[in-house]
Amino acid sequence: MDLSVAVIATRVGKTPEQIPYSFVFNEIYRLAKRGIRVYAIRFAVELPSESYKIHFYGLERLLDLKAMTTTVKNLGYYPLVSLFRSPKRIYGENLYAINIARVVEKHEIDLMHAHFAHYGGLAGLLAKKKCKKPLIVTLHGFDILIEPSIKYGIRLSRRYDAIVRKVLLEADAIIAASSATYREALKIIGNDKKVHFIPNGVDLRRFNPDLDGTSIKKRLKVEDKYVVFTVRKHKPKYGIMYLIIAAALVLKKRSDVVFIIGGDGPLRKFHEELAVRLGIRDKIIFTGRISQKDLPYYYAASDVVVVPSVQEAFGLVVSEAMACGRPVIGSRVGGILDQIIDGVNGFLVAPKKPEQIAEKIVYLIDNSSEARRMGMNGRRIAEEKFDIEKRIDQIIRLYKKIYKKFRRL
Repeated sequence: MDLSVAVIATRVGKTPEQIPYSFVFNEIYRLAKRGIRVYAIRFAVELPSESYKIHFYGLERLLDLKAMTTTVKNLGYYPLVSLFRSPKRIYGENLYAINIARVVEKHEIDLMHAHFAHYGGLAGLLAKKKCKKPLIVTLHGFDILIEPSIKYGIRLSRRYDAIVRKVLLEADAIIAASSATYREALKIIGNDKKVHFIPNGVDLRRFNPDLDGTSIKKRLKVEDKYVVFTVRKHKPKYGIMYLIIAAALVLKKRSDVVFIIGGDGPLRKFHEELAVRLGIRDKIIFTGRISQKDLPYYYAASDVVVVPSVQEAFGLVVSEAMACGRPVIGSRVGGILDQIIDGVNGFLVAPKKPEQIAEKIVYLIDNSSEARRMGMNGRRIAEEKFDIEKRIDQIIRLYKKIYKKFRRL
């Protein structure tokens, strides 16, 4: 069956090296390889282009008379409470929607697949009004889960909660990447036939236990050290401060450990200053952004991977580490519970508890054979549950199912 899909993802990159929405690129790249005609529509003024057999489109212009009139017409379609937002934001949603509809109609695209209930899902729903094509929405976390302690999740706002509810109720299918997002979606729509649990996946060839991390250890001058690694955006939800505090506790017991923290973000300066205050700045390497090319080798260079999140819809870092055969210590939150089996391929710890993280790090370093066993268990679980090719199989089956159902209507 020759199928075409409009992928609605505001910031997806055009190459594997571009970080924004890389999880979306990894998916659509494989869909295109499987013969699905993919049209990725971004929220940026740009000319049409093609990369990796994916057709990229953006906005034709920022000031669009049709978008202005469409915005006015669509006001009655919005949940009332959601209208108490910036008019510029509401206009932007409709601007995105009319550009999506233009691409769908021009190329007679079969399906629309939006990533995130907002922005993408709402814009897809508005486009669906015009082009009458089925809409699938993938939930990614911030659009469905909440964590009040760190102000995480758009549904903390009643205005956006109303939008998310409308999108989920009116979309033709919902993809949830973890049990946590699946359960939350079911609470809203109560229809388990409409919500599809399809775990995120990783490239098992790119991330594998046979990689050699020696070059990374040499580059960072840590050849004679045990390496504890994480790669996260420096944002509150990822709990990096708790790993840094845990590092101080570990280093009181073991001086032969170094901590590598990859990634960048608004809290990086705070985290570096915290390491200074704790007297361990020389034991923590803040790498900044790690290229997609180098990332697998950082896992290979590590002895333990830590994912200290306060909230996490699906810990892609967990699955990447598992695929590389590394034991993982992760917080007992969200999608991490789908990935780590406590004592089998790593350890689950309570969120915001650095002493528990430290205890498990020391245990894995002191018990290297047990760490290796857990790492190999992780690889086996990744092969069984988190292979990205299996995810693509399931998404294509869903596309065909929704398309056939739509054709019968």
